[in-house]
Amino acid sequence: MISKDVLEDVAESWAGDIAHEKVIPRDAMAGIEASLGHEEVTVIKGVRRAGKTFILYHMLQKHGGIYLNFEDDRLHDFDITDFEKVLDMVQKLKTPILYLDEVQHVAGWEKFAHRIHRKVKLFVTGSNSKLLSSDYATSMVGRTKSFEVFPLIYPEFLRFTGKRKGRGSFLDYMETGGFPRIVISGDTSLAGEYLDRIIYRDILGSENLKHPEALKTLALYLLSHVGKEFSFRTLKEVSGIGHENTVKDYLGLLRNAYLIGMMNRYDPSLKVQESYGKKVYAMDTAFISLGKRMERDLGRVLENMVFLHLKQKGHDIFYGKNGREVDFIVCKGLNPLKIVNVSLEAVDKKTIQRELESLHYFQEKINVSAELVSLYPCLVPEDIQFHLAHRYLG
Repeated sequence: MISKDVLEDVAESWAGDIAHEKVIPRDAMAGIEASLGHEEVTVIKGVRRAGKTFILYHMLQKHGGIYLNFEDDRLHDFDITDFEKVLDMVQKLKTPILYLDEVQHVAGWEKFAHRIHRKVKLFVTGSNSKLLSSDYATSMVGRTKSFEVFPLIYPEFLRFTGKRKGRGSFLDYMETGGFPRIVISGDTSLAGEYLDRIIYRDILGSENLKHPEALKTLALYLLSHVGKEFSFRTLKEVSGIGHENTVKDYLGLLRNAYLIGMMNRYDPSLKVQESYGKKVYAMDTAFISLGKRMERDLGRVLENMVFLHLKQKGHDIFYGKNGREVDFIVCKGLNPLKIVNVSLEAVDKKTIQRELESLHYFQEKINVSAELVSLYPCLVPEDIQFHLAHRYLG
């Protein structure tokens, strides 16, 4: 429990600090800002350090309100009963808006949100996809508007760095990834700190795991094998975990913390899909360099970028494997819309022939358009759409 005086001092301190912060516009801001006029609780989720907090800073600078960050040590003893004091503070404002950053640290916050969401406009953020996961979550069904915030996409990278669109800046983007602080500072070593924070604070800090070190071993292995098919049996052997079901649980924790994204092999039957292997991708390419490979595979980095691009577009995505293989089958639900292959340098005759043969094979099977994405230009048949990577992601 915290006194009202302390809460007021903390809120005032944050307001003063935020007023002087420089906030660079993000593409997600427009939709989030538009939710200001809706009574639903605006929920902003995404990987740690993706920029969720600065979106709240933007809202506070422009629209006012009260901001609290629950990773602030001054709020260590905050519990659900203290929300009543916060509500008193907010209701005195001309525009009652409340921003709760990393709110998952307060057990039962949904109960408070359910009670006040028609009186106060509420914005909350969290670094776990199961932000609404407590016993109170069912009461919030239909009363939230959720947004996923990813690290910087390529156009945002250009905005943050002042660079021009082109292959050179795109190669820079491939090198740094999209975490705003890494992009601004150029310090790629921060990715290791982010990974440890996700593993040891976000996951192990709230989960009592029997094999805690195996979780990081599993994460590093997966980050070393983005875009490659894996089985739960392989992951069991690599991690030293005794049971495949435990491996699946650990994999779910890594996904919920937005460290990785997974992709199923396409089949019209969901049941059949579950019997196939999976592929994994990093939720930012900065994490790929933390894997155990000696050299960074830029082809895998580019493929990972296309995965994130398609995911942010809201598509359902799978990989195709049936005699031949394609990197992505883009769907609406289970209905295929197009197929996409990614090749770093589609200039070698054998490489381009392999890519085109796979695209044509799946074109005939599922009767959809086909695209090839590459860092460098090449000639393709008229029935294949070719995209330069910096234009496709730009």
